[in-house]
Amino acid sequence: MKFAKLFVLVPIVLVVVIGLYSSYFMLDNAEEAVIERFGKLNQVESEAGLHFKVPFIDHVTIFNTNEVISLQYGYRPASDPTTTSYATYDNVESEAIVLTKGSYLVNIGAVIQYRITDPAAYYYNVDDQDGTIRLAFESVLRRNIQNQDLDSALINKDSIAREILPDLTQKLNSYDLGITITEVKLTDVLLPDDVQYAYDDVNIANNEKESYKSQAEKYSNEMLPKARADAYQLIQEAEAYKAEKVAQAKGDVENFNQVYEKYKVSKDITKTRLYIETMEKILGKVSDKYIVDIDSDNILKFLPLETNGGQ
Repeated sequence: MKFAKLFVLVPIVLVVVIGLYSSYFMLDNAEEAVIERFGKLNQVESEAGLHFKVPFIDHVTIFNTNEVISLQYGYRPASDPTTTSYATYDNVESEAIVLTKGSYLVNIGAVIQYRITDPAAYYYNVDDQDGTIRLAFESVLRRNIQNQDLDSALINKDSIAREILPDLTQKLNSYDLGITITEVKLTDVLLPDDVQYAYDDVNIANNEKESYKSQAEKYSNEMLPKARADAYQLIQEAEAYKAEKVAQAKGDVENFNQVYEKYKVSKDITKTRLYIETMEKILGKVSDKYIVDIDSDNILKFLPLETNGGQ
């Protein structure tokens, strides 16, 4: 009889103990509790301290509204870091592959950080919170990257992240998800391995092109001033030659006019003088000279003039 009573009493005591233990819960600062009763929202408790609930009926889910939650996109953690090894990650290609402007493929990894600001909305309005955030981020990310050139997407990941943040916030607010996005980071924007080699070749070719262009500009900058200086010198020499010839021509005209004036005054004397001056110039260049005299007796008479020391 005693064992029968004990067999009945023990379960009752256990139920009472468990009921008492499950009839209260504690909240720390920045924690809020969503209390469900029969599967429906009963209330949201945000005051720190000890709180009571109906055991076996009320279900309490506690959220820390100050905690920053990190959500990965394009990859997932495979193992946590230890004192002897780094953390490892697995790529999620269905998320990571994104098209840029011009239909170039890039691999993108990102981290979305957020806080829960409305626990009831976060708990009830969406079944899969992380999946919803990733889908919203994917929509905003692909729209932004499709407007980026390949080089811009590879280089300007920080500015792209800043552009994505307000669009993502607006989209998630429309879902009434009860969160606040604190930061968006693009951890990786890389080319796929089989494309990277071709991209490197293009960059090498572009660098060589810029190098040759720089050398050509340097050569042009060196040669053009020299060519301009040579051209200027030739022009100056031509101008000087022109001035010299014009002055000489004017002098010749003036000399001719003076001779002509003298010729008009005394023609015979001028003729004789011009003849003598001309012969002086001609004979001065002749090595052997002879004087020939023809008289009326038809005898040819000539006198050689010795010029080289009597030889």
